[in-house]
Amino acid sequence: MAYKMEVIWSAKARITYFKVLDYLAQNWTKREILTFSQKTDAIIRAIKKNPGIYASSSKRDNIRRAIIDKNNSFFYAVDKKHEKIFLLTFFDNRQNPESLKLD
Repeated sequence: MAYKMEVIWSAKARITYFKVLDYLAQNWTKREILTFSQKTDAIIRAIKKNPGIYASSSKRDNIRRAIIDKNNSFFYAVDKKHEKIFLLTFFDNRQNPESLKLD
């Protein structure tokens, strides 16, 4: 069942993902962009196999936080009944956690 799970990117997840890529492109090298992309893809594949692999967020039990690297995480929700994983947003871990909006 878990292998069949569909990953759905919210508009906010797409925007925040590309903001990270833009930041990396402006301040780092192509290697960091590739590493970030590969880590993100690997984490998403792992979540498809085992959606509960990451801990629930401290704000909401139904939302989980996947840590990509020391600076970046993303939040996702799982709908087991419909076999869907919803990527909600990417987050810079250096920001104030109070600024995180999961709506």
